[in-house]
Amino acid sequence: MPNMPADRHAVFENLAAPETAAFAAAEHAQTQAWLESQPDYEPLRRDILAVLQDEQQIPFCQEHRARMYHFYQSEEFPKGVYRVCSAASYRAGLPEWEVLFSVADFDEILGADVYLDGVSHYVEQPHKVLLSLSPGGGDAAFTLEFDLETRQVVPNGFHFPAGKNHIAWRDENSVWVCPAWDERQLTASGYPREVWLLRRGQSFEEAQPVLQTEAQSVWVHAWRYLDAQGAPIDLLEESAGFFSRQYFQVASDGALLPLGLPENAEICGYLGGWLLVLLRSGWQRANHAYAAGSLLAVKLNKGALGQAHCLFAPQAGQSVEGVETTRHFVAATLLDNVSGSLKAWRLHQGQWQDAAVPELPLEGAAGVVEIVDQPWGGDVLYIAASSFLSPLTLYTLDLQRQEWCVMRRQPAQFSPEGLAVRQFHAVSADGERIPYYHVGGNEPNVPTLVYAYGGFGVPELPHYLGIIGRHWLAQGGAFVLANIRGGGEFGPAWHSAAQGAERKHKSAEDLVAVAQDLAARGLAAPERIALQGGSNGGLVCAAAYCRAPQSIGAMVCEVPLTDMLRYPHLSAGASWLEEYGNPDTEPDRGYLKKLSPYHNLHASQAYPPALITTNLSDDRVHPAHALKFHARLREIGAESRLYAPEAGGHTGNASQEEVAAELAAVLLFLWRSIGAPAVGKRA
Repeated sequence: MPNMPADRHAVFENLAAPETAAFAAAEHAQTQAWLESQPDYEPLRRDILAVLQDEQQIPFCQEHRARMYHFYQSEEFPKGVYRVCSAASYRAGLPEWEVLFSVADFDEILGADVYLDGVSHYVEQPHKVLLSLSPGGGDAAFTLEFDLETRQVVPNGFHFPAGKNHIAWRDENSVWVCPAWDERQLTASGYPREVWLLRRGQSFEEAQPVLQTEAQSVWVHAWRYLDAQGAPIDLLEESAGFFSRQYFQVASDGALLPLGLPENAEICGYLGGWLLVLLRSGWQRANHAYAAGSLLAVKLNKGALGQAHCLFAPQAGQSVEGVETTRHFVAATLLDNVSGSLKAWRLHQGQWQDAAVPELPLEGAAGVVEIVDQPWGGDVLYIAASSFLSPLTLYTLDLQRQEWCVMRRQPAQFSPEGLAVRQFHAVSADGERIPYYHVGGNEPNVPTLVYAYGGFGVPELPHYLGIIGRHWLAQGGAFVLANIRGGGEFGPAWHSAAQGAERKHKSAEDLVAVAQDLAARGLAAPERIALQGGSNGGLVCAAAYCRAPQSIGAMVCEVPLTDMLRYPHLSAGASWLEEYGNPDTEPDRGYLKKLSPYHNLHASQAYPPALITTNLSDDRVHPAHALKFHARLREIGAESRLYAPEAGGHTGNASQEEVAAELAAVLLFLWRSIGAPAVGKRA
C-alpha cells in the first residue's frame, strides 16, 4: 500500500478535491452570513475601505530619472493602475499623474484573474520593465516585458509562464532566468533549481545554462549589481536551506567563482568593488574575529575575497534591520531595543569612513525608520518613520548635504489623546525575559489584542497602528506587540533561541508568558485577551492557544501552519526545515508532535473562540493547515469560524474591497469575543 497520511482530514491537502472546495466554501459562507447579520459589520467595512482609499494617504513611489512611479488602487480601479508623475510635481505636493497601465487589462491577455506582484525597472532605461502578475494573488506569477513609453507589451519580449520564477534584468538585452513553470525545473520546495542567461531574440531553448542545483536544495537566484563606482557584477545564490547558501560570482566567460563566505552569511549590497555582508554567526578570518550580527564590507576581486572592514558590530539589544547603497554611501537602518535609527558610511578613495547623519526631525519618539527608495546614481534616500501613535512621515535624506526634507505626512487615523506606550517584560518558562509593548489608556482590564510573529529572524516593529488604532484603541481597547524569540528584534541569537524542532516551542511559551503577565499586572483578565498572528505567527498563536487556552479569551489565526508533521510535504514547506526541523526524522518528529497545534486539540479541553483565515490561492502555506485546524476545532465542539476567500495568496495581494472586508471580519470577531467597543469613548 502507498504511504497514506494518517489524519482523517488529509483530503484537505488536495485543493482540487470536490470535498475540499465544498467544505471551504460552506464554512466561509457561514462566516460571511454571520458577519452580514451583525448591524455594525457593514458600517465598519465601509469605514475601513474609506481609509484605504483616502487620497491623503502617502503615495509611496519608485523614483527613476526624476519621475515617480506608483501603484494606485481606488474604487474606480480595484485591481490598481501603474502611474507616473514628475518628481518636481510630487515634491510640490501637486502630482500630475499619468496612467501607464491598468492591471485589470491583463486578465484577458493572460486568461487569468491576475494581480500585480511587482514592477522591475531596468534602471538605466527605466521605461523598460518586467511585470510580475500573479493568478489569484499567489506567489506564482507570469512575467511580461512592458514598455512604459509605448504603453504596450513588448512584442517577442521577455515573457514567461506562471511559476515561482526569479527573473532579473542583466542588461537591456538580457535577463537572468530561474524558471519554475515546469515540475522538472523545481526543487522539492517548489522553487527554481536552474539558472539560465537569456539574450534578447533567443528562445528559452537557446538560452545559456549556468547552474543546476540538487532537487533537495531550496532555490537558486541570480542578479546583477550595477556598481555606481565601477563595473557591474553578476552573482548567483545557491541555497541548500532557508538560511544556508553559497554565493558565486559569474566571470565574463560564464565560469562560476565560489566566494567562500560563511554559509549563513547574507550579501546585502555592493559598492566600489566591496561586497556588503551581514553575518548570522561569528566569522573567524585570518587574525580577525567578527561577531554574529555584524555588517562587513569585503573587497572582491574576480571571485576572490580580499580585506574586510567591519562597518557595524552590534552591542547588546542591537541588530541591523536593512541595508542600502547610494553612489558614495552605505546606509543601514538599525534596531536598538526595538527602536529604529539610521547610520551611514562613506567609501572615499577606497577607504571606509563613518558618515555623519543628522538627527531625524521626528515629532515624538521614533519607532520605525525604514528606507523605502533610493534613486539610482545619487546620494538621496527616501525614509519612512512612524511609531505606534505617530502617523507615518516620508522624508528625503541627502547624504552629501546632510539634509532632511519632509515630503509627506500621513493623516492621523485616530486621536492618541489618553493613550500611552509602555514596554514591559514577561518571564518565559525557561526564565528568559520577553519584552513587549503595551499601547492603551490607564483603565484596568480592557479588551487587549496581543500580536506576535516570532520566526525566521523577522523583527516585529512599532509601526503606526492605523486601523487598529481607529477601531480598537480609540474604542477603549489595548494593543500589545510581543517581541518573542524566533524573531529578529535582537539579532541572530534571538532568532536561533527558538529555531529548530527542539527549541521552536519557546516562541509559544514566550507568547503564553506575555498573556499571563498582562493578567498578573491587572491590564487584562484572560477572558479579555486575544492572540493574533499570521503565517509562522499563526503557528505560534495556535500552539499557545493549545497549550494554555485558559490564559486567553480568543484567537485570530491567519494563513497559519498547524500540521507540523505534514508541513514539509505541503506547498513550500520543504524550504523551512532549517526553521522548524524535519518531522520525518527522529528526534525532530517527537518535538514537532508536541508543538503541532492540529495534533494537540483535545475533546476534553474547553477552548476559547477562534477565527481561522486562509486564502485558497495561497501557494506558500497550504490552505490545508487552516482547513484541518478549523475542522478539528468544530469536531470537538469549539467555537471556530473560517474566513477563506478565493483570492489573496499568502500576503493578501487583493483588492482594497477584499482587504477591508477581511479587516472588518477580524475586528468584529474580536469585538464579539473579548469585549464590545465603547463606541465614541475617544474622539
